Amino acid sequence: VVIIIMALLVGFSYYISRRIIHNYSRNLLNSSINNQANQIEAWLNENLSSFQMVKQAIEKTKPNQQQMQGILDAYCGFHDNYPQGLYIADENGHLMSAAGAGKTEADPVQSVWYQEGITRWHMGFTDAYTNEAGEAVISASGILDDGSDAVKVISADLTLQRISIIVNSFIEMEQAQAFLVNDDGSVLAHQDHALIFKKLDELDDPFMQHIADKIVEQDYHLSEIDQNMTAMVPIEGTEWILVSYIPTNVV
Repeated sequence: VVIIIMALLVGFSYYISRRIIHNYSRNLLNSSINNQANQIEAWLNENLSSFQMVKQAIEKTKPNQQQMQGILDAYCGFHDNYPQGLYIADENGHLMSAAGAGKTEADPVQSVWYQEGITRWHMGFTDAYTNEAGEAVISASGILDDGSDAVKVISADLTLQRISIIVNSFIEMEQAQAFLVNDDGSVLAHQDHALIFKKLDELDDPFMQHIADKIVEQDYHLSEIDQNMTAMVPIEGTEWILVSYIPTNVV
């Protein structure tokens, strides 16, 4: 009788403890991913504000060609997030960049950053793409009014490799992992850089395929997917979804 009672007490205690730990982990994962999303949004907005400030300064001062080159040269290597600094292209395909940036474009007018930048006055982020140097990047671009008659677009690049570092550096929950995907299911940031630009539903991984299904359904509720406690949250101002998960056996 004593053995039976002890077994029942141990079993009941295990059940209660398991529920408490499981609920605590769910709350912690939710808190962690929301904080990650806020940090990523703040990081993007901080960079965008910096670019917008340069754009506004140029539009206020209306520099000549030599002064404009000096401004672009000053921002080359200024920050790790955008080591090439800023660059400008006009409607005739003339590209102007910092002397030390090594920025080249065969046809700037047909580039992603120019085509998206020409549609907006304030700088905003493009979709992710591969530039002519073979780097996976997103660009912040917008129309530039420098006082000349030509239509111009000013832009700056952020590499997806740098974004991957930012995404993973904000993880708060121990042993949790995170990655960033576009709403079309393509991977934007991941610890495994070989997965960048790959489509989730094309990967030979059931977990990734189930994440792709969730994105299509826009079901971002915390759930257990293939033995992983998984949370998802959209990044405000973008078409990105942040995914964070931890194996259930770790919990």
